[in-house]
Amino acid sequence: MAIEFHEGAAALKELVASQGIKGEWADDGNGRISFRSQRSGMLNYWPHKGTVLCQGKAAPKAELEAIFSSSGVVAPVATATKPNNGKTKIFVVHGHDTGALEQLELVLRRLGLDPYILQNNDGESKTLIEALEQQIYKEAAFGIVLMTPDDYGYAKTKSDADRQPRARQNVILELGMVLASLGRERMVLLKKGALEIPTDVNGVIYLEFNEHVKEVAVKLATRMKGAGILIDDALIHTAAA
Repeated sequence: MAIEFHEGAAALKELVASQGIKGEWADDGNGRISFRSQRSGMLNYWPHKGTVLCQGKAAPKAELEAIFSSSGVVAPVATATKPNNGKTKIFVVHGHDTGALEQLELVLRRLGLDPYILQNNDGESKTLIEALEQQIYKEAAFGIVLMTPDDYGYAKTKSDADRQPRARQNVILELGMVLASLGRERMVLLKKGALEIPTDVNGVIYLEFNEHVKEVAVKLATRMKGAGILIDDALIHTAAA
């Protein structure tokens, strides 16, 4: 499916470069500019139409499409229909940054949504896995994985000087459960600052913020609306304020 982009070829090249995706650009001389990533994803752009089309195998194609969602341009979502299964909860995966968690909960409630945060509900009466299965598989309409720099890590062949901030391992586990249950079309990663992300989830759309979740409130709402979550447009600006 096509993506609208009217900023021109130079802006598109800058956008791709800003996401750290490497590859080669080409101009066919007939009004089409193309980019082939090192992972063999293909991005075709027709500047006069303002249209982008991403092609290739699932993972590299998703990586290219994610560029536009993380930049505020709405990428196509294959399941962009209103959920008819009665599920309404927004399942939130989080680490130890309680400040960022409270910010996210505030944004979601200002959007008129019902966030499900395990520590605030019945997690204590069940094992972690039981609680996750109950909420993700049976009741969640959308999943948000809040990734905050709670840990450090590096390969055992490296030294402490090479350590990089990363999310806690339980967050990575729960991310996988959300991905398996809801699919990448009905989830988003919220990444706080410079943070290591597992390479296997590069196809999942992520939004990056620095100090406050409200920095990406509009993009988050747009992503959820694309997945069929009903959000009143009048509430979006309130959530971002």
